[in-house]
Amino acid sequence: MSEAKERNEYRLDRIWQEETPPPGSYTISMRSISRKELRIDYWTGAFLMAAFGYLAISGVLVFLYYQQGNPYGSSAAIINGVPLGSIILTSHLYMAYAMVALVYVHMFRNYFKGAYRGKWRWLQWITGVILFILVNMIAVLGYLLQETYIGISATHVMEILVQRSVVGRLSPGLSNWVIGLLVGNGSTASAFGHILALHVAAVGGLIGLLILVHFFLFEKSGPHGISSDSSDTVPAKNERNIPWFPANVLYTGFVSLLFIGVVIIFSAAFMQHLLPSYGVLQYGEVPFPDWYIMPVYKLMDLAGYGLSTGGVPLVTFFFLFLLIVPFIDKYSGSGALDRPMITGFGVFFLLALPIMAFWGYAQPGLTQTRILTMYMWWGITFVSFVTVYAMRFAKRDVDEI
Repeated sequence: MSEAKERNEYRLDRIWQEETPPPGSYTISMRSISRKELRIDYWTGAFLMAAFGYLAISGVLVFLYYQQGNPYGSSAAIINGVPLGSIILTSHLYMAYAMVALVYVHMFRNYFKGAYRGKWRWLQWITGVILFILVNMIAVLGYLLQETYIGISATHVMEILVQRSVVGRLSPGLSNWVIGLLVGNGSTASAFGHILALHVAAVGGLIGLLILVHFFLFEKSGPHGISSDSSDTVPAKNERNIPWFPANVLYTGFVSLLFIGVVIIFSAAFMQHLLPSYGVLQYGEVPFPDWYIMPVYKLMDLAGYGLSTGGVPLVTFFFLFLLIVPFIDKYSGSGALDRPMITGFGVFFLLALPIMAFWGYAQPGLTQTRILTMYMWWGITFVSFVTVYAMRFAKRDVDEI
């Protein structure tokens, strides 16, 4: 049975009103959970909060030794000279990788389940999309802080993208202000001071604030599919809920510490090695960005459709679509096959991201012809939507038997 569509609540003045459970409460007692929620896929948000907390603590430790006037040298000194510096810096890097991966899993899991539909879930979804953008931003800013040759190259690419973006074309003065916000006056101390401030205070502080808002909205709405008003998802009357304290606290703490422990063990097994610093000649070396940047990196190489700014319009469309999806999804059911057009776009994004990444590693810096680009995009589109609609028709045939 497909889940019935829930109605959204757009009266923001009602968000402070107390509600009876379910869906929950935003009081200090917090919302109790059902046994159905003790599943790993319901706790990706908890893993993200654990990752952010660990990054904040390890980032403070790294900050004690980091020198914005000597970013590469101080990074090397942390690895080679500070007690446990190598494991702290490596685990900080790998936890950032984990957070980026988890935010994709968390977003797409809720996207395909239609978890953005419900009384306050549309607003919870929007704050989640903004957090999704900010997590990628803070990861890229941290990636620039070590003054490696690929980090400086990425900074230059970002400057070019700002100049060639719609903002840069319509308002060169504004684009120059944005570039100045990123790199200051261009000196090493100024540039890395600006990047560090953006990484730690501006973007990091905004993430911390939005996490609190996001969690507040989650407490208001409850997890999708558990506290819904539809008859097939409401917990049975005789089902005993688990109190938030101490059971939920202990469970959250246990899975979070387990997750952090796995990352630390992995960091100890595969220590970080600094890439060559900026200015060091590397003959025969191709500068590769980190894996989460690679899809956008390859989009910059693609020709086609007259997009002189490369993949900037496509990336912009991706985030804008995620922001407005709660308002354009008018399907009555919440199952993935009940919303074929929405699901088709999701499959398209899931296919395009790894294809762009693998293509970037296979052919870095090689601009493609327009005909090849068109074959690639239309091929992904065909596979995404035809497959979803074929599965939808097959499901209908099975249901009618």
